[in-house]
Amino acid sequence: MNKKDHPSSSGFRKSLISLCDKIAAACHVIAAVAVCVMLSLVVIQVVFRYLLNTPIGWTQEISVFSMMLAVMSGMAVAFWRGEHFKVSVIADKLPTIVGKIFGFVSQLITIAFLTVVVWFSYKLALRAMMQVSPTTGIPVGYVQFFLTGGCFIAAFLLTVKTVLRHDTISDENAVLAEQVS
Repeated sequence: MNKKDHPSSSGFRKSLISLCDKIAAACHVIAAVAVCVMLSLVVIQVVFRYLLNTPIGWTQEISVFSMMLAVMSGMAVAFWRGEHFKVSVIADKLPTIVGKIFGFVSQLITIAFLTVVVWFSYKLALRAMMQVSPTTGIPVGYVQFFLTGGCFIAAFLLTVKTVLRHDTISDENAVLAEQVS
């Protein structure tokens, strides 16, 4: 699928990459469903508020929750596929080997940052379980767990990608695009 297998790859490596591909695919589906829910609720909200003069309060909250879920799920997919945005102005100016080291260090810093976010957002989510959203009555802690889960999955996928030096099709295409230009 989105993987570059080496003939000498071990069974463990292939299994781990396959697992990460499945996790990324599930996150992709979750993000797509969340975007569809969000867009549907916004349309419903506009129709009821402006055409029928009968606003529905919970649609706004659920659409915001859906957006958060879509962003966190999409972030994990983007990290795995190598499609997350990056500013490469400095790395592009460096010699190839130094640029690769710079990229590796950058990935390690990103993993560390995501780990810190997981740690603190988990604590925040637990504290937020006592607070409920005004119109839906959903504990806000559940919504906070979108951040915790998204960063945890993204950190896991990026760690596997970094440790295994796994390049996806998107990574290869980015390199090819840089060579063409």
